[in-house]
Amino acid sequence: MKDLNKFTAFMGNKFSPVFSKLVYKKMRKKPIEPRELKKASLLTDRDLSDIQFVAHRGLSGVNPENTAPSYRAAAEHGKFYGIECDTFLSKDGVWMTVHDPNLDSLFSGEGDVRDYTKAELESLKMIRGANIGKFLDVKMCTLQEYVDICLEHGCRPIIEIKDNRTELMYNFYEFLVKNGITRNATIISFIIDDLKVLHKIDPELDMWYLVDYLTNKNIQAAVDAGCTGMDFSSVFNACRPDWIKKVLDKGLTAACWTVDDADSLEAMLRAGVTVITTNSILPE
Repeated sequence: MKDLNKFTAFMGNKFSPVFSKLVYKKMRKKPIEPRELKKASLLTDRDLSDIQFVAHRGLSGVNPENTAPSYRAAAEHGKFYGIECDTFLSKDGVWMTVHDPNLDSLFSGEGDVRDYTKAELESLKMIRGANIGKFLDVKMCTLQEYVDICLEHGCRPIIEIKDNRTELMYNFYEFLVKNGITRNATIISFIIDDLKVLHKIDPELDMWYLVDYLTNKNIQAAVDAGCTGMDFSSVFNACRPDWIKKVLDKGLTAACWTVDDADSLEAMLRAGVTVITTNSILPE
């Protein structure tokens, strides 16, 4: 999807809730084609020494997203600041890494991921993903395995909470404590209430509020929730550097998703974004 001008960005955001679920669901039924990996230095002449690149769902441009092989490929590249994942809690209380709650978008099962046990989820066959034919035995990954891979290779866990059951945030925080990552992980979410609860539990957590389109309301919501940053769509905000400046003026980290081409990268860097989430750009 190409970057938008200010009008199309506004209209796209305004009507997105009406169409996005339908379009996304249809899109996720199609084969996921691998992307060409590109060195960051070939996409820009800018100094990237202070830019932090985050691997979106692992190195998902060429691996099935949110799987151990995808996380491991990003970690073994050795240059990513962090690796991003998505997580829901299973029926038997295990945090699993998967983006969609509906299993049939990527797996052989049906229904909601939250209604299955860890063993049941791990028994499902993954049927969609980049180069899925090369990963016939790949299975759904636990958050624990993801964290182990990150820590083994010195990558920062960037954990997106997809589960909207705010009462589970105490369980999630206990997971962070158990792994010793309350001070060296970043928690991100579109669900502001989850972030509010986590901030009450531990005001020192590094948390970014995920949004599509930056507004005064959601920037202030991030501040009020105790967030340290905002993680926003590059598509909707590339043409709105003044809004990215508002994020920075609040003292928040400006992070964006998901950048995979030279034009989007240039727009984000020019606007002052310092954290770039990508499927296919390789930091050096």
